[in-house]
Amino acid sequence: RELKRHPWISTSKRFVFDAPVPMLYPEIKDAYTVKILNPMDLTTAECKLLQGGIYQSPQEFVDDIALVFANAVTFNQDGHEQGDPTSCAYYDASRHLLRYARWLSLEVMSQHLTDDSHNEGENQTGPIPEWKLSSTNQRDARREMMEIVMNLEIDKTEYGDRSWMESECEKLLNSLRRQSDSNRMRYFIEPTYPPDYAAYISKAMSWKCCQKKLLDRKYDTFGEVLSDLRLIFSNALKYNGRMKDLDKTSKDAYDFATIMSEKLEVTIRRMLLTVSDRIEREKVEQIVFSREQEIAQKEEEKRLKQEWEEERKRNASGAKQQPLPRVKIGIRRPSSKKGLDFDFPFYDEDTSTHKQAEIEVSTKQKRLYEEQQYARLRMERVTRNLGLRVHHNLMQHDKAIRWTKDFSEVVQKNLAQNCNLKSAKVDESQQVSNSSSNYDVTASLMGPILGSTKRPLISFALNSKRKKRKTKAKKGLVLD
Repeated sequence: RELKRHPWISTSKRFVFDAPVPMLYPEIKDAYTVKILNPMDLTTAECKLLQGGIYQSPQEFVDDIALVFANAVTFNQDGHEQGDPTSCAYYDASRHLLRYARWLSLEVMSQHLTDDSHNEGENQTGPIPEWKLSSTNQRDARREMMEIVMNLEIDKTEYGDRSWMESECEKLLNSLRRQSDSNRMRYFIEPTYPPDYAAYISKAMSWKCCQKKLLDRKYDTFGEVLSDLRLIFSNALKYNGRMKDLDKTSKDAYDFATIMSEKLEVTIRRMLLTVSDRIEREKVEQIVFSREQEIAQKEEEKRLKQEWEEERKRNASGAKQQPLPRVKIGIRRPSSKKGLDFDFPFYDEDTSTHKQAEIEVSTKQKRLYEEQQYARLRMERVTRNLGLRVHHNLMQHDKAIRWTKDFSEVVQKNLAQNCNLKSAKVDESQQVSNSSSNYDVTASLMGPILGSTKRPLISFALNSKRKKRKTKAKKGLVLD
């Protein structure tokens, strides 16, 4: 069912794998039966499965599915080498579907795998005609998909638009925010870290942080997205593992991180299968499209060449054309002579004016070209100076902002120090006033007070200079 949902099988009319080939193309029935001894198609395999009792094990069903695409590769290999467009398209598509069927069967039918981890063999990659449902092959298939996806650069778009790669990352992120997992994810959405968290965890990560980085287009590859999402739960397991037996909150966080980490890995494997298929499918489609364009271009060139040759032969084999009658055309130009009272023996037309006009035109064009060049240089110089001035003003503006910020901090510090000094002086003056109030300032006790060393200091300022009064000048009437 999952395989029949593939775009090349469900909706594409170019590739047909769900019907017998001799029935669809009777003209190649003899050639097909000679090359293919055991024909198979998806509809036949599905009917055998639904009938029941034919397949004794899941391995037999998987072998028939692989046989569908292996037969297509075998039959179209000669046409691919000869450059036939249909054979090339089927050959490339069958190789990719053979590999995709292996990935899909090892993931969907994982409960039927046999454990052969003790048998270490060669890694099975690429379009393999046969494979076993084993844990080793599953590991090789996952490693192959990881190599395709992890280092793939994400197509970044503008805000408000999304590429299919960004949509896949968003689906992976939203898979952790389902309603059934809301209780388990409460520790990982936007957590509040304890004071000693940085002592155990070097890089903190949360779901909100991953979402913000994805919206800000800070992820360059799929590997960075998967690494941050895995880091959320690995940090929780590392920090809460030491206290899970002593603290209930740590135990809940540890258990929830274990469950959500497993769910994340299942979603990642599903995403790897989808993304790997799309990447390889687009490569095949690009190859097929380029090949079709090349073939169409060659056919067009061949057609034009054939038409040219036919026209050339037709002209060569046709009757000779009779020569056209010659017609003499005489053009009379008005004489440039003026009526004179006497005749010269000969008269030559003055061509100096024409040469002078040509010289003036060429000089004018040269001067105009030089003026344009000078204007362009001047415009470049003005533009450069303007750009430098704008850059200088921006730098000065930035320096002024930084200086203002630093100066405001210094002023705040000085104000705080002045406030502290004023408060200290006020306290000291209050102490002095309290100490001076303890003395009795009567005339009889003034002597001992002045003689005491703990009395407040008294300061006097004497000015011996005497201010002169300014006299206003008397206003009077002067008579001459």
